Amino acid sequence: MCRWPIEIFFRQCKNRLALDTYQIRFSKEIQRYWLLMSLAHCICVTGTGKYRSFQDGYHRICSAVHQEKYPYLFLCAKASDDFEAFMKLAG
Repeated sequence: MCRWPIEIFFRQCKNRLALDTYQIRFSKEIQRYWLLMSLAHCICVTGTGKYRSFQDGYHRICSAVHQEKYPYLFLCAKASDDFEAFMKLAG
């Protein structure tokens, strides 16, 4: 009964949150990584102010981050005297 939701969680974490690309070796790192994966998944589902599907929440959060990126980069460029440091931030 609980197997299907767990498999959906794993698939979403692998496809959208890069669960299968991160390499760790120690149990403490594994525990921290699972905590971050669970937190990211929870934010996608509930972090937009109401309960949503993971897909919908993920797309809304990505859209919000994308919209905030350029004004933030503009403010950083305006305040930066070091062009190299700014380009590292923008990259």
